[in-house]
Parts: sequence; C-alpha cells; structure tokens
Amino acid sequence: MNSVEQILHSMDMQYHEKRANMARWAEDSLPPLKISDETKVHLDKKILCDMNEGTRPYRPRYVLPDYVKFIKQGSEYLDIEPPKDLYEAVNALMVLYRYVPSITGYPVYVGQIDDVLEPFMDTVSEKEAYNLIKMLLINIDRNLPDAFVHMNIGPKDSRVGRLVIQIERELKKTIPNVTLKCSEETPDELIKYGIESALENIKPYFVNHNLMTKDLGEDYGVVSCYNSLRIGGGAHTLTRINLKALAEDSKNYEDFMNNKLPAAVNALADLTNARIKYLVEEVKFFESSFLAKEGLIDLDKFTSMLGIYGTFECVEIFTGKQMGHDEQANNVAEEICKKFYELVKKEDAIYCGGTNGKHGVHAQGGLESDTDTTPAIRIKYGCEPDVFNHINLSGRLHKYFDTGCSDIYLFDETAKNNIDGMFRVVKGALESGIRVLSINSNTSEFVRITGYLVKKSDINKFNEGESLREDSVVLGALTMKNGIKERKVRNI
Repeated sequence: MNSVEQILHSMDMQYHEKRANMARWAEDSLPPLKISDETKVHLDKKILCDMNEGTRPYRPRYVLPDYVKFIKQGSEYLDIEPPKDLYEAVNALMVLYRYVPSITGYPVYVGQIDDVLEPFMDTVSEKEAYNLIKMLLINIDRNLPDAFVHMNIGPKDSRVGRLVIQIERELKKTIPNVTLKCSEETPDELIKYGIESALENIKPYFVNHNLMTKDLGEDYGVVSCYNSLRIGGGAHTLTRINLKALAEDSKNYEDFMNNKLPAAVNALADLTNARIKYLVEEVKFFESSFLAKEGLIDLDKFTSMLGIYGTFECVEIFTGKQMGHDEQANNVAEEICKKFYELVKKEDAIYCGGTNGKHGVHAQGGLESDTDTTPAIRIKYGCEPDVFNHINLSGRLHKYFDTGCSDIYLFDETAKNNIDGMFRVVKGALESGIRVLSINSNTSEFVRITGYLVKKSDINKFNEGESLREDSVVLGALTMKNGIKERKVRNI
C-alpha cells in the first residue's frame, strides 16, 4: 500500500486523525521551497531542522487571537454578537476556538482567560460561574484533545484565575496547559495556591511577567509548550539548530564560535524567511483569514522563532565538563547563548514586527525523535546539580531567549508539606531571571515532557496498543524513551 492507503486503512486512527494525516500527506507531496545551497547542506547534515512543519506552510505555526477584542466586538463571520453575560461569553469562546489554526490543527492559545471572563463574573451567581468555567475547561479538554493548547492567568488576582486552578485540580486533565504570570502585584497567597496545584498536576507554570513584558510588552501570551508571543500575533514558523551536531562538525571551539555558528544561523534565517515569504506572499494567509479581517490577529504582531537544542552536549564536547557542575562549562554555555542571540538579531527577518523586525530567539524543547540530545539549554536528565545551582545557571541563560525558554524541577513528595519552602524556591527562581518555571512532585500522575503534559496511565495505555483521544500522548510516549524518567528528584 502507498502512504495514502495506509492512512485510509489504518485501524489506529479515528476519522479526524486520518483527515489531518491526509492533509499533511498532500502538503508534503509538493516540492520543497527554494533555499540556498548552503542551507540545503546544513539540512542534509541534520544541523538544521524545520520541525516537520511540512514543505508548504499554509497557516502560521502559532496563532494568538485577541480574545478580549473578540468578546467586545463579536464576530460578523461567526454571526456572534458581543456577549452580555458569562453564559454568552463562554459560548462565544467555544465557537471561536473551532476556527483558530495552528501547526497542530488545534488552537495553541485559548486566551488570557481572566481578562476575557472576569468582566462577566457579576452577571451570574458564584455557583453558575463555577459551573460555566468548569464546562469551558471540560469542553476544551474534549474538543481540543491536544496538550499544546494553552491558557493564561495572572499576574493580577481574579476570581476566574482562582477558579481555573481549583477546577483543574478537580478535573485532573492534561488539557489545557495553564500558566500563572507572576509579578509584584501577584499575591503571595495566589502563588502558593498555584504551587499546591502544581505539585499535584503540574499546573500552572510560573511565568516571569517582568522579564516577559521587558521583551514583548504587556500584551503577550505563553502558548503551546512555553512559547512567548504577542497577543493578536503569533509565530509564522519555528526552526532550530542542533548544537551537538554543529559542535561535532567543528574543528574546535574557536571554529564553532567564529565560523560554524554564524554560518548555521545565516542558513537557519534563510530557511525561516523562505517559509514566511511563502505563507504571507504566496498563500496570502493574512489576506484570506477572517481573524485578520476582523482585527483579531495582525501581521505586524507576528514573528518567527529561531531555536537551539543540544546545548548540554555541545558544551561537554568543547570543555569535557558538564553544565551546572563546572564554572568553565557554565561560562561556555552562556557565551554560546549570547552569541546565538546576537547572531540571530543581526539577520534580516521579514514580516516579524512582533519582535521589532527581527527573528525571535528560542530555546527549543525537543522532539520525540531527538535521541542522546538534550532539549533547549537544559541540563541532561539525571545530571542536574542541586536545585539552587541549577536555578542560578538557568537565570543566567534564560534572558537570551525572548520567544521561549523554560526549566522543569521535580520534587520529592514531601514538598507538598512545605509550601512555604516551595514558595521561596519559585520566588527565588523568578527573581534570578528564570523565564518560565515548572514544578512537580515525583508521585504525580502527570509528567511534563518538554512543555506539554501527559498522564503516566495514558502512556501505559498507548504502549499497550490502546487508541487514545489526545494526540500528544503519542509524542509523550515516544519522548519518554529519551531519558525523562531519569530526572533528578529534589528535596526541600
């Protein structure tokens, strides 16, 4: 059978999965876009990676509609009037989600939900508000079965934000992912409430609001894994460099820094711009999308994301030492991150107004196909230093990645009995410069893979051949084989 027949006859896929795979097959049947010979060489060496986005991009990778604007103005295309109460607001959101595109086929951003819904909280009773927000979260989990779907709350305290944390603890589902933006105006008690929840179900993330607003302004969202982008905008595409492969292709550290890395970044920019140009000028996505016509997204707020991964192995190749355990290795890691940032910001970027006309810089969390290569700028699983040295190193590196970087810390079950201690860890991590922080206990049913969540029980079901509703379980099950189980458990 050819690949089309394999999709059609598959017993492991439901109808919507077959439809999505058929669309991907059709896209990839077209010849690749025109890129330079140098870029092709880097791709062939697997130094560059296009994240399996497809040969012909016809929708942006990540889209962040302005849901507040949508609620205020309604939608002519969807025949929705501006909502008057919480019932209508929740219903309007559930309708719009169905029409928001992304690389996954599901919206990666479902809104700064407290800003969207808080104005309607006084239109219903407390019990109705609880029921409606619970219904919204259940609807998202069932109708958008992909763990890259992401919801934001904070930094201000709100009834909606607290209900989201409460209900997510009750539902115990992987979808949606949730972030809590943290700043001086975030009450300590709210952060502690989030910590209690995160030690059970890894929700919410804790986000450095001050660092984010410095890079992107107040109107930003954290989407998909942990990608930071402007609301009303998004990312055309995400491409990345395998620093481990690039180091192995270099004569020495000087050759890497002065020749190989600049050439690789230039090739990555060429690949990225080719994809953006096709999406904007050939497919004309922004001219045809009702989201753009109604002002819910704006081309000038979009950017692209140029990422790196395999930093740990790259540093080890050049120093013989491990990040987090040796000051020379730490210094080399920062030199590489800073150099990458500077090189990316020197490259021409088309249609990237969301990051001031330059490409965004990203620490890419990895794919299920990455073996023996550590995600992003993280320390290899099982090799993590003590938590405070780990936090200090991450704080040095995160500042170079304006469109996304995160760290994941796994704590002993006893951390649940020391919320004040965990609060000091989270606050200290954010104050040190960590951009996005995830915490969890080692006994939790949930596992954070690169940035998305899966349940251990779902992974077991997949490994036993059971068909599951959530698309991302497959990715999680495959990625688990890359050493995640070896994450070091911390004590408080």
